[in-house]
Amino acid sequence: MSPEEIVSTLFAALENGDAALASASVHPAHVNHMAADEPPACSRPGVPGFLATSAWLRSAFGELRFELIELAAAGDRAIAHVWMRGKQAGPFVIFPSGGKPAAFPPTGREFAVRHAHVFHLRDGLAADHIAVRDDLGMMTQLGHLPPGPAALGRMARFQLSGGANRAVADAIKIAERAAAAAPQPVPR
Repeated sequence: MSPEEIVSTLFAALENGDAALASASVHPAHVNHMAADEPPACSRPGVPGFLATSAWLRSAFGELRFELIELAAAGDRAIAHVWMRGKQAGPFVIFPSGGKPAAFPPTGREFAVRHAHVFHLRDGLAADHIAVRDDLGMMTQLGHLPPGPAALGRMARFQLSGGANRAVADAIKIAERAAAAAPQPVPR
C-alpha cells in the first residue's frame, strides 16, 4: 500500500473499530505516543492498543470521522492534516499522566477540529504515531469549557450521581475488551 492508502485505511479503522482494516494498516509493534492520556489498554503496542483507542473514542463520540484535508509523505514518514468530527453521545474520559481520570458527561453537541498526525512507516504499515490536536477547541465546542455555571453544574451532577466513576470504569473495560479481542499478528 502507498502511504496515502495506509493512512486512509488506518483512519477508517479508527472510525469503526474494524480489526481487519487495523491489521492491514497498523504494525504489530505500533506505538501510539498519544495514548498517555487514554485508558491503559490503549498503550499496548500494535493492533490491540489501536483498537482500544478506537473503542474508547467511539464510546464517547457518535458519528466519529476523520476527514483527510492533506497528506504529505516522504521516505518512511507520512503527515496527515485532518478534520476530526463527531458528536458527544457518551461520557468522554481522559486519563492524565500521573493524575486522576476525569469524566465529562455527554452533551449531545457536535464538534469539528483539525489535527496533524505524524506516522513513521515500517514494513508497509504505521509503526509510530504522534499528533498535534485541538483538544481545547473540541472541549469548547462540546460545552465543557470555559468552566461556566452550566458546565460546572453538569460536572457536579455527574460526580454526585456516581456517573463519573461509572464512566471511568466503563472506559477502562471498553478499551480492555477491544484490546483483548484484537487479532494476533500474522508473521510477514
